[in-house]
Amino acid sequence: MFLEIICFLCGAGLAVAGSLTFAPIVHWWQFFIPLLLYMAGWIAGIGVIFLLEWFASLFVNQKKPYNKISSWARFWFKTGLRFITNHAHIWVKASGINKIPQHQRFVLVCNHRSKFDNFVITNKLGKQDIAFITKKENNKIPVAGHLYPGLCYIPINREDKLQSLEAFKHAIDLMNNNITSIAVFPEGTRQTENLIGEFHEGPFNIAIHAKAPIVVTTLKNADKVHSNWPFKATHVKFDVVAVIPYEEYQDMPAKAVSDMVHKIMEEHLKQIQDHK
Repeated sequence: MFLEIICFLCGAGLAVAGSLTFAPIVHWWQFFIPLLLYMAGWIAGIGVIFLLEWFASLFVNQKKPYNKISSWARFWFKTGLRFITNHAHIWVKASGINKIPQHQRFVLVCNHRSKFDNFVITNKLGKQDIAFITKKENNKIPVAGHLYPGLCYIPINREDKLQSLEAFKHAIDLMNNNITSIAVFPEGTRQTENLIGEFHEGPFNIAIHAKAPIVVTTLKNADKVHSNWPFKATHVKFDVVAVIPYEEYQDMPAKAVSDMVHKIMEEHLKQIQDHK
């Protein structure tokens, strides 16, 4: 709402000021002038918002990992993502949210469909903090990527096994110290053609060593946002399929846990695919 107010004020201000000065309305049929000025002001407001978000991101340290979520980064990120999802016409239908533990840190796993996946998930989790394990290149994304360190997002270099192990260890520490829950896309990359890809077993070691429940989720249609925007809304389905308590998999190796979660997600995706 905060960012929408900025756009509204820019649009209304330009419509009123412009209509009274450089584009005065003389005839009744010139009603389109303030309308066009309002639209131009709204677009200018988006530019103002980008500058505000960019300025806010400058206060997030990019050179060292955070051991606590920055309230500054949280505010600007969540405010920005709500603005983006609303104006990208992303309408999310969620189910099973009530299954998610409210007073316990967890590892959330989800299939990976688009660049908007973490936005959708973060938005639907509301006030719950969750840090994503993400490829290090994503930290270079303008504005949003620069806020990631303050949100305890953990960059990972998939070609460097030692760095990956350090990243997983940092994720475990964040959970054991009750800082944040962790989210991972175990496929490691976005799937644009396959229903679901093969899983990397490494991320499941986080849940095993943190002795945390695994929240199994799926996304459907998030990959259609780019082709639908701006003329068509995208109806994304976000399902919390199951919550696996630590006691249920504590004696299993990471590969077996990975296979179990993959099967749950694959069966659910096939089921909802058959019921379009």
